[in-house]
Amino acid sequence: MKFVHWLTAFATTVSVMLAAPAMAQSYPNKPIRLIVPFGAGSGSDILARILAEPLGQALGQPIVIENKPGNNTTLGTELVVTSPPDGYTIGLLTNSGLVASPAGLTSGVRYDPAKDLTYISMVASVSYVWLVNNDVKATTAPELIQLLKANPGKFNYASGNTGGIAYGGYIKNAYQLDVTHVPYKSVPPGLADLISGHVQVMVADIPASLGMIRGGKVRAVGMTTALRNSLLPDVATFSEQGLATPPDMSGWWCAVAPAGTPDDILDRLNRELVKILETESVRAKLLQNGIVPTPSTRQQAVQYQKDQFLVWKGIVKDLNLKVD
Repeated sequence: MKFVHWLTAFATTVSVMLAAPAMAQSYPNKPIRLIVPFGAGSGSDILARILAEPLGQALGQPIVIENKPGNNTTLGTELVVTSPPDGYTIGLLTNSGLVASPAGLTSGVRYDPAKDLTYISMVASVSYVWLVNNDVKATTAPELIQLLKANPGKFNYASGNTGGIAYGGYIKNAYQLDVTHVPYKSVPPGLADLISGHVQVMVADIPASLGMIRGGKVRAVGMTTALRNSLLPDVATFSEQGLATPPDMSGWWCAVAPAGTPDDILDRLNRELVKILETESVRAKLLQNGIVPTPSTRQQAVQYQKDQFLVWKGIVKDLNLKVD
């Protein structure tokens, strides 16, 4: 009888060991959900829609984009964390939910990005630009700072993601400005209120704001980066305007899955995603939208998250940033 029990247990163990490779070999056999923690029209949404079609073709199953904005991307991140680790839910997450919010920027974070997620590949990075409503009497960053200093408490500034929060907070602190922060769940609604004049100032990522800038609906007064951006060649940097270059708080995206997702599935997703990001037609489309592709190995993505967590912990503390 003991031998029978042992044999049954052995058979069960073997079947479990064989199940994962078998599942990976048949993967995927149904549509894959791609969680985007920002709303439609955001930089994240633009990136997801550029990647979804070729990734779906490579995997032989459609990629279904699900926008889940809220609480500085922690809602979308939690949705990935709590999904089954079967490869059918992946996240196109950002530095907001993967490092900045867990580092203290956002209250009530209920996950550990190092333990509750597994990393597929780095995906892309993005730069930010300082914007004003067209009725604001400033065409340069120094003029805007002077205007805000001369009118304490009379101006609002919007943000729609972590980069907007961080750069806005840096500018406010560095130049001792009395302005009111108005956070939005995503960049597009913030831009809409900037255009209408409900808010007067905003720091936004280039992919989400490029069309508005080129269309003359908002005015760009300064690039937050050390160098000008080729898509906005007429917009001077802070340093070119006699101001200190802000610390690098550029945004980035990483593809992730719930912790416990089988390695074979993660390896497959990494191979296909890296191949797509290195395809010239996809690279060109991303760069045209102000998105710089940054494919990586799985381990490189893990290490980058760890390094950036320490960076953002310092940024949140030094700038006294908090989003409740």
